[in-house]
Amino acid sequence: MNIGYIGLGSMGGALARHLVGKYPLTVWDLNSASCAAFKELGATVAPTAAELARQCDIILLCLPRTSDVHKLMFSPGGLAEGLSAGKLVVDQTSGVPGETVAIAKVLAERGIEMIDAPVSGGVVGAAAGTITIMASGPQAQYDRALPVLSTISSNVFRCGERVGDGQAMKLVNNLLSAGCRLATLEIVAMGKKQGLSLATMVNVINKASGRNRTTKVTLQGMVDGNPAVANFAMALMLKDVSQSADLGMACGVPTTMANIVRGLLQIGVNTLGKDAQFDRVMELMESMAETSIADAPGSQPVQPSATTSDADAKALRVGYVGLGAMGGALVRRLLLSRPVSVYDVSAETAGTFAADGAETVSDLSSLARSCDVIFICVPTSTVVREVLFGKGGLAEGLSAGKIVVDQTTGDPSITRAIEADLAKLGVPLIDAPVSGGPAGATAGTVAIMCGGQADAFAKVRPVFEQISPNIVHCGASGNGHATKLVHNALAACNQLLVYEAASIAVKYGLRLSDVATLINKSTGFSGASERILPALSERKATVNFQLQLMVKDLKLVAKMASDCGAPVLFSSTACALFEMGSKKFGGTTNMDAMAQLYESFADFTFVGA
Repeated sequence: MNIGYIGLGSMGGALARHLVGKYPLTVWDLNSASCAAFKELGATVAPTAAELARQCDIILLCLPRTSDVHKLMFSPGGLAEGLSAGKLVVDQTSGVPGETVAIAKVLAERGIEMIDAPVSGGVVGAAAGTITIMASGPQAQYDRALPVLSTISSNVFRCGERVGDGQAMKLVNNLLSAGCRLATLEIVAMGKKQGLSLATMVNVINKASGRNRTTKVTLQGMVDGNPAVANFAMALMLKDVSQSADLGMACGVPTTMANIVRGLLQIGVNTLGKDAQFDRVMELMESMAETSIADAPGSQPVQPSATTSDADAKALRVGYVGLGAMGGALVRRLLLSRPVSVYDVSAETAGTFAADGAETVSDLSSLARSCDVIFICVPTSTVVREVLFGKGGLAEGLSAGKIVVDQTTGDPSITRAIEADLAKLGVPLIDAPVSGGPAGATAGTVAIMCGGQADAFAKVRPVFEQISPNIVHCGASGNGHATKLVHNALAACNQLLVYEAASIAVKYGLRLSDVATLINKSTGFSGASERILPALSERKATVNFQLQLMVKDLKLVAKMASDCGAPVLFSSTACALFEMGSKKFGGTTNMDAMAQLYESFADFTFVGA
């Protein structure tokens, strides 16, 4: 079987090299130097595209755009002049599905078969033979092409019976890949302006639900001193995202987040040049925030070790204020290893913890007097201040040497003011919000983000370890809250990008099971895609977090960004969308209801898709 390959650029060349020596290979490209390199490897160089078509049974294409495929195919002397009935064309271009369908229809009238098989994973993945190939078309033609595609990569996925479905899947994946990258860089840049280290943010995000390919590969590589290089043109990513937004509009899906991605990429191409690599979007986001994302050499924080022995840690008397869904789950986790005194404004709620071994305390000042470490988990930082300094509050029973731990997701600026007031009493404050939800608290897997004095943190660290081993000291007071807000903003953006991309996929006619499998093995994955996509068609619950709490957190992010002078286009848009969801479904409704908001936007249902 003779194989032809047309399009020997960075991506096509890397793909075609896997075929050298495995099949009789004929190549053609406008760039004579690229053809010469393949000739040295043992491939035959055709004089024209039409002649390549005459010589080969299966012809693979990898060109920049579908318009280039059309030109190659139907121009005078083009590929179609050498094609005959029974030949198979495999288009690996990241193209426009509708235009590819039209090309396939013209070829089919002459008995020429066509499938599409675009790729995701970059030139590095292509060279390694691990790139993801998204193939679609009639089963017989897919089966015929599969041995060739499997020679290029071990990761071949069939995305549907229709020609063009693979390209649609690629557009959905690249929307998520580019969207998660830009949202991540924008939010992390804001965190850097707030005084957080990149190492701290990456440490926390990758332990929790905000993770995505950018945090796991790009940013982790920067922290480790091994920066990853994508080797992909920004203009090509702009082309892919524009095509995904166009596909959404054609399907009647609002593309709110996609249009932010497209706008920022257009700014990048306009300011950095059409030949700029996609990696340089980091420069764009840094310039917009007027900061540097990378940590200065030698500035990575050192995590303080525990200074309290196991015996002394067990001797610490622990109190807990606020027994809502999260606070209650954290208390129950602590009760597995130690006694805890508890207080809640609802005596009935507090009483339910007595059966688990907790000691209920009737007032805040008594709890403060009887405990060495007092945890607080209430709705807002304003409530934390009231719990501490209001009439009958904790401050009336606090004395020097005690430690207050604030597990509320709060306002860093208020936290720092509270810390200053507690310092007058000789009481240090550790802000230690968590990420992972009540289920994570129950399982002992939450990420705990701590800010405050290193010595006080080290003293209470053994107590944190009884909740979860995933503990990060983020620096000064308020940094725990700031890190949590950075994480929550990113998790929210990831979530909405997943819903938007999934809406386009379903409206176009892709199966959610295929989308889930492909995305979570490719560059578009995130903690949100891993959680949401497999559950979406059955409307299964994936999280336990109220809409109004996410709105509160995103408003705090907006305040942080305003205070430090950083733009947050993604999380500000996410805040508006979550507020719409909160108004439509009720503030106490679970965040999973946002799926239904997207269904109402585009008049469809994820259920059964």
